[in-house]
Amino acid sequence: MSPRTTGVLACAVAAGLALTASPASATPAESAYAIAAAGLAKIPRTPSIAGPGQESLASVALPDAGPSLVSAKALNAEVKPSHAKSSVAGLALDLGVLPGAAALPGLSAEVVKAECREGKGSVSIANLKVGGKAVKLDQVPPNTTVPLAPLLELVVNKQAKNDDGTLTVTAVSAKLLGKAQSLDIASATCAKAGAGGPEPSTPPKPAGDKPQAGGKAPKPTPVPAHLDVTG
Repeated sequence: MSPRTTGVLACAVAAGLALTASPASATPAESAYAIAAAGLAKIPRTPSIAGPGQESLASVALPDAGPSLVSAKALNAEVKPSHAKSSVAGLALDLGVLPGAAALPGLSAEVVKAECREGKGSVSIANLKVGGKAVKLDQVPPNTTVPLAPLLELVVNKQAKNDDGTLTVTAVSAKLLGKAQSLDIASATCAKAGAGGPEPSTPPKPAGDKPQAGGKAPKPTPVPAHLDVTG
């Protein structure tokens, strides 16, 4: 791996040290992260937070460690009950640092945001530019594929239902160099608000507790019990 690509890993490690995450369980209902990459360059989910029934916010900045795949001013992730969101501000991707990707255009955006609320997802992308040219992505339907170059493809407003019934929405999911590199920008997962379990049934009253005709008091029903007696 080239020294330039190694800078990506340094950024990811440094950003991870600045984060305090608080997972609440092995299968949280709500979770969010701002950026993640797999393949030639690896970036763990940063910042990554998760936990049902609690409110958490994490915000970090990627340090300036020289040429790297990703640079950003701020990475944010937030979860609340039935609500999760994440965003990347001041995003810039220098795709040319990847081996064999010198011809790929750069990508930048003012803000990339994903939000999941009550099991429904939405995304917003402000001032997206590819190779210096503006690309408008207003009100993009879920899972819209945007081919930008022979070796660069974006899936915008990527939405997927999970086995546990939650929804994951990712603002931008990029595939580079075929399957050699993937990059997810702004991802949030949430569940619908619990409708609550079935209301407890009211046990039927014993027949002897029913009021008697003529307004007489009901006949008492004996209830077996044990009382400790102290002397």
